[in-house]
Amino acid sequence: MEDKVVPIIIVGGGACGLSMSNFLSNYGVEHILFERREKTSGLPKAHYLNQRTMEIFRLQGMPEVREMSCPPRHMSYATCVTSLGGQDELDRKTIHRIACFGGDDGSAKAQAYLNDSAERSGNVPQSRLEPLLRELAIQKRTSSLYFKHTVVDVVSQGDTVIVSVEDERGILSRHRARYVVGADGGHLVGSKIGVSMTGLTGITEMVAVHFEADLSKYWDDRVFLCYFINGNGGTVFESGAIVPHGPVWGKHCREWVFHFGFDLNDEARNQEAKLLPRIRETLKIPNLEIKVKRISHWIIESVVAERYKVDNVFLAGDAAHRRPPNGGLGLNTSIEDAMNLSWKLAMVVKHGVDPKILDSYDSERRPIGRRNSDWGLFAFENSAVINSAVGLIPGQKELNKARFRRLFEQTHVGEARRAQVRKMIETQYVEFGAHGLELGFSYDGGLTVDDGSDKLVEDALGQQYMPTTRPGHRLPHAWLERDECILSTHDLVRGEAKLLLITDETGKDWIAAATRVSEDLKIPLAVAQIGVSPYIRDYDNRWEALKELELGGALLIRPDNFVVWRSKRSSKLKGNELEDAVFALLGYDRKQ
Repeated sequence: MEDKVVPIIIVGGGACGLSMSNFLSNYGVEHILFERREKTSGLPKAHYLNQRTMEIFRLQGMPEVREMSCPPRHMSYATCVTSLGGQDELDRKTIHRIACFGGDDGSAKAQAYLNDSAERSGNVPQSRLEPLLRELAIQKRTSSLYFKHTVVDVVSQGDTVIVSVEDERGILSRHRARYVVGADGGHLVGSKIGVSMTGLTGITEMVAVHFEADLSKYWDDRVFLCYFINGNGGTVFESGAIVPHGPVWGKHCREWVFHFGFDLNDEARNQEAKLLPRIRETLKIPNLEIKVKRISHWIIESVVAERYKVDNVFLAGDAAHRRPPNGGLGLNTSIEDAMNLSWKLAMVVKHGVDPKILDSYDSERRPIGRRNSDWGLFAFENSAVINSAVGLIPGQKELNKARFRRLFEQTHVGEARRAQVRKMIETQYVEFGAHGLELGFSYDGGLTVDDGSDKLVEDALGQQYMPTTRPGHRLPHAWLERDECILSTHDLVRGEAKLLLITDETGKDWIAAATRVSEDLKIPLAVAQIGVSPYIRDYDNRWEALKELELGGALLIRPDNFVVWRSKRSSKLKGNELEDAVFALLGYDRKQ
């Protein structure tokens, strides 16, 4: 039996698909989600939520994610240590620690994280995030979620897509949708529409042990992640790394994930009975009580779909890109995909905008998917720099022990070795401090209107974020005051999928043009005037420093808080420049 045509079908109920469901519901767009599993993921593997992702959940009115997150004070540092326990000469030594994700170390970089966003980075394990997203999605009237329903076929038929689904009883049904979003981790949709993944695969295998244990006697409250480097264990991946996973944070955390890396030819990766003794040995806590919750294996790869859109079918999340976990770019990139696509679908389905705007999903998000996949691999491979600095070579444990002992000699050369190692560990900022990478990506050549200004020269190491209102870039955050309430510039577009005009007290021509555009095209277009009383007030004069506008200038902002158009100066044509831009942007012929 074939159901009525629904606007959108989402295939996959992971973090990406469930985020998409929530976002579409918030925009009032009816949709169906199918997920083959009975429950959301029990794996805690993805957990770091960067500032951009937290901004998206803020924009979508989902404070529950922030409330569930680890407090920033408990995710301030990444450390390299010899062990947590033990009484030997080289046990319980901190080789180096680096501030991560804007950690509270009082540095200028930490202050930049505070200045550049209304949100701090978060830490919510996927095993808790997905149930929360599912619960929030179920509460929405426009969504229908079906778990234990396996999509077995996806066939594009011009303006619609046929989705065949098998329920838990084996009963097959067919559903017709205007659009389908494949957020199924690459299980089916991509292959059904003929899309291949390109890049590197089979790099190495990771094994993660999710367990409960009491480490309160050993854990530093401020630590987000702990690498173990020691002469007995060998290199970073021979030794392992541990990450707290809540639900109580700090030293009283009860759940942890220990990560091991294995060569694909190493049979030890399948010897799960040996993993717990190895954890105890690495921690140097021989009698630690460990309750295993789950052991998982996955292959490190860096691959991206050759296309994100075929006809009316889209790929998002892990169905479109997969990369090493370093930097947390998997989950965050997936949620950015959902945000980018959801508002565009809402504009088409709900407001009748030309479907041509949906082509920009591929042109905007695929370059970001490739960049982030490459960056994850870059950060993953950079751990070899740390190994080299320490002098550790995979498989040479006896020599490694001797090299490692020399690292801690109380001599002039020993101190030089330690200083050099600390300097090398600092290079891992490409994983733990990629502030510019996380906030500074841009959509050049996408659904924006070029204003002829020069492209920014980005920080090659992804550290420094440079706020700008240049079209294609994220709207800079600044604190404002409206009706005695403090809000961010990012809060001005909250609510439905709408465009936003930002101008000042002299921008009357722009406001009149925005009204005409909204009435002509039947699209929501809000206005925010930032200036002196009685307008929205620049709370601490930061907007004045960031806006890059003269008096009377204007910005047009997309529903995802990216700048789509800019006039640095007041209008010379009674606001017609804005009308021309919006008509061209949305694929309409301007009325003569």
